[in-house]
Amino acid sequence: MLRRLLIAALLISLTACGFHLRGPQPLPFAKLYLEMNPYSDLAAAIKRQVATSGSTQVVSKAEDADVRLVVVRDSKEKHILSLSSTGTVREYELRQYFSFRLIDKQGHEVMPLNLIYIYRTVSFATGQELAKEQEEALLYRDMESDLVQQLMRRLAATKPATP
Repeated sequence: MLRRLLIAALLISLTACGFHLRGPQPLPFAKLYLEMNPYSDLAAAIKRQVATSGSTQVVSKAEDADVRLVVVRDSKEKHILSLSSTGTVREYELRQYFSFRLIDKQGHEVMPLNLIYIYRTVSFATGQELAKEQEEALLYRDMESDLVQQLMRRLAATKPATP
């Protein structure tokens, strides 16, 4: 009984202070063109996120777009972080680089070159190659999700270009 009362009091206090979950952030342009491989997992994730952002839509032709998201670099790397005393790998660092710029219809740079750099550390053990391979794939998916969220926040903060 006391527990329910405490939970109810907490919920009431949270709503009284104006707390609410962050919803989708509207983008300051109506049509976006992605200059990247349209069949990549990242492009699909960006399209899904843009669709949930509100009134912005991803178009298939650059001429129809208000802005173009020009992807300069989209790469994943795997680096050795540490070795054991016998010279075998103990840890890897997974890295993902994504750099882009935003260009409007007139060719003006709305957002200069931006870099999103995400990394994760993964330990490695001989004899667990399959499990570590699956863990690596899971970490890359997590990194991609994080990248899309960071990209959406940057796009939402974009100010229109002044010619």
